[in-house]
Amino acid sequence: MQHSHSFLSFSTESLLSELSEDQLLEILFKDMHKPGPGIVGIGDDCAVVRAEKDNLYYLFKVDATLENVHFEPSSPAELIGRKALARALSDIAAMGGDPLYVLVGIGINKNEKIGKIKKIYEGINALAQSFGLLIIGGETTLSEQLFLVISIWGKTEGYKPILRSGATDGDSLFVTGVLGGSFDCGHHLLFIPKIKEGKWLAQGQWATAMMDISDGLAKDLPRMARASAIGFEIDFDEVPVRKGYSIKNALTDGEDYELLFSVAKEKEEKLLENWPFEIPLKKIGFFSKKGKLDFPDEFRGFDHFQKS
Repeated sequence: MQHSHSFLSFSTESLLSELSEDQLLEILFKDMHKPGPGIVGIGDDCAVVRAEKDNLYYLFKVDATLENVHFEPSSPAELIGRKALARALSDIAAMGGDPLYVLVGIGINKNEKIGKIKKIYEGINALAQSFGLLIIGGETTLSEQLFLVISIWGKTEGYKPILRSGATDGDSLFVTGVLGGSFDCGHHLLFIPKIKEGKWLAQGQWATAMMDISDGLAKDLPRMARASAIGFEIDFDEVPVRKGYSIKNALTDGEDYELLFSVAKEKEEKLLENWPFEIPLKKIGFFSKKGKLDFPDEFRGFDHFQKS
């Protein structure tokens, strides 16, 4: 399987199409300076820096949203802007954090209409206001292809952020919402970032590991498993599939932006009893020392550098 190779299998002459996104990151950051104490660096939904104040952690994320990758040229301009910010907010949610500030970068074709650009920013601002988030600056640049880059700063205060690496043997595995068909049905433009749900799971010390599902369960769950150094077992019949779509859609389509998290087995029943949100919660499996670290080849999530 190509995606099982390490960076040692590739040379500087290798093409991006020969690598997965995870392999590229492995190559780029292999020799970089490792973060010091109090810092969680590359490999999670956000970078985490522990503040000098006790039990205060800052979360940092940068996220790119590109035309013909994350949205169609015909997508409504307000929803393009909304999605760009929502994607970054989803990563803050995956750490259990509160969003604080945002910087917005945009690349624009010189023939783009001013009205469309204005509507993109209106979409960003409306979502920012709904989460009490302040837009404090940004950047504009000329580009043949429309794109946005969101840099977001958040925090967890009084509790630790939830990382991908905290799952242990026997932990139950849950997802929120339904999966699959997000791009087809428009969910990818309209989803609500799970800020409240993520914060509740982190504050109450329910989740042992957590991330958002952006590239598909079949891509993201193995990332969590590798980060936690533990295998997983999935009950495919329990995976919540969006009506009208298949289990393969649910595993591989991506763009769901639901929360994927693990819970200690002894807390599972109380979690379900106390879950205070309307969005459904579903147990889909568990982590196990004897479990798998990947899905079968026919189930692969989205990868930016591989052919779909």
